[in-house]
Amino acid sequence: MQKIWNLNILVSKRKDVEINKSQEEKFIFEVSSFINKIDLAIKNFRFNVAIANFYEIYNLFRDSVELNISNVIIKKNIIDIMKLLIPFTPHLANECLEIHNCKTTDDWPQIKVNLKEKVNIAIQINGKTRDVINIDKDIEQDVVNNLVLKHSKAEKYVKNKNIKKTIFVKNRIINYIITN
Repeated sequence: MQKIWNLNILVSKRKDVEINKSQEEKFIFEVSSFINKIDLAIKNFRFNVAIANFYEIYNLFRDSVELNISNVIIKKNIIDIMKLLIPFTPHLANECLEIHNCKTTDDWPQIKVNLKEKVNIAIQINGKTRDVINIDKDIEQDVVNNLVLKHSKAEKYVKNKNIKKTIFVKNRIINYIITN
């Protein structure tokens, strides 16, 4: 709880920095993902999971304070996290919200339903990695095949070849076994 308090003090005294849009977008996505996880854990009465997510989000904020993210974005997101913390530690959460001049403590943060998580998938030809692409999580094999043939460096190894077998592990690898 002391760490949460210190983090809120640090965020409230943070100086404005030059903004990096990609760092901001990544930060917003990660915070939104944690908000979804914590909300779901609370709804399913898995409070230990929610607390574990609070530990992770603390680490995210601690690391992000040093990045080029605007104060407005960091403060808005820490306010949302403090609102999620109210059921667990109401006194601490309300004090932290006061630090950030938050007037409305009774509204729950907005849950973003359609967050597309990305994963790196290795493209292998006969067991040898030829490329790694970043795609949406949980995409089916036929979609991954189309992406490989259109947007991958491994395309030249697969195109117009006799593919004997395709080994696909969702969110991990696709391996084409090619006969000569």
